[in-house]
Amino acid sequence: MVNSRKRLGLFYAVLGPFLWGLNGVVTQYLFNQVGLDVNWVLSVRLFFAGLALFIYVLVFDRQNLFNLIKDRSVRWRLIIFMIFGDFMSQYSYIVAISESNAALATILTSLSPLFVIFFYVIVQRHLPQRIDSLSLIVALAGTFLLVTHGHIGHLQLSLAALVYAFGTIYPIKLVSKYGPLPVTALSLFVSGILFNCYRPFFEQVPKMSGINWFLLIFFTIVSTAFGTAMWFLSLHLVGATTMSLLSAVEPLTAAILSITLLHLSVQGIDVLGTSLILLMMCLQAFKHQHVR
Repeated sequence: MVNSRKRLGLFYAVLGPFLWGLNGVVTQYLFNQVGLDVNWVLSVRLFFAGLALFIYVLVFDRQNLFNLIKDRSVRWRLIIFMIFGDFMSQYSYIVAISESNAALATILTSLSPLFVIFFYVIVQRHLPQRIDSLSLIVALAGTFLLVTHGHIGHLQLSLAALVYAFGTIYPIKLVSKYGPLPVTALSLFVSGILFNCYRPFFEQVPKMSGINWFLLIFFTIVSTAFGTAMWFLSLHLVGATTMSLLSAVEPLTAAILSITLLHLSVQGIDVLGTSLILLMMCLQAFKHQHVR
């Protein structure tokens, strides 16, 4: 039973970043082809992804959702997570894509596993396992090679990495009490409503072809909503350390799809970076296979 939960958690921990990587490449394509406004894209992502998850939770996990809404003791914790977790991570990633590309945008999260483990050690007062420390080194090395092509001058310690790490660690108590989906749905949906007060999605709607509308709607709702949901489901099943390490699937996905679909050039160092991330995934799978 334990092993089946761990395997499901590993699947979710890989699926979430994969959907985000896919989302990033599609978003970059739309920025390049249509010239979308960053704030409009963020408004659409937050509102409709939040709405989709909110409806799902309202149907299948209504009691936990209502209990979360009514619990005044966690209200400030939830508000802080909405602002500095969901909203800031979404905003920083969208801005990075618009100013560079989907593969390079993952530089914002390439150091987040390091901060996650650092925060986890402080909060839980428990050192990571050796295999997690080794996985961290391998994952960071692979991500570094993918997003910088080995040029250390391209790597910067971004505040967004701290934002992603904070968004991973901070909601642990909320998630353990009310479940990952109610917390994620409420956070995304409320963030979307509030941001639409600043930039309504129904004003100055861009003109796009049918296929571009399909890409926007499908990948905005599916990738953002369910990618985020898979992320927090994996947090519940395998823990913050493993989940953050497997986030390296995101730059791997973004790099591969950027090369195959957006025709970015591939270098030998990209292959090495990809191999290191795959090695990290094998290490994590090996660790959880031996959990009793």
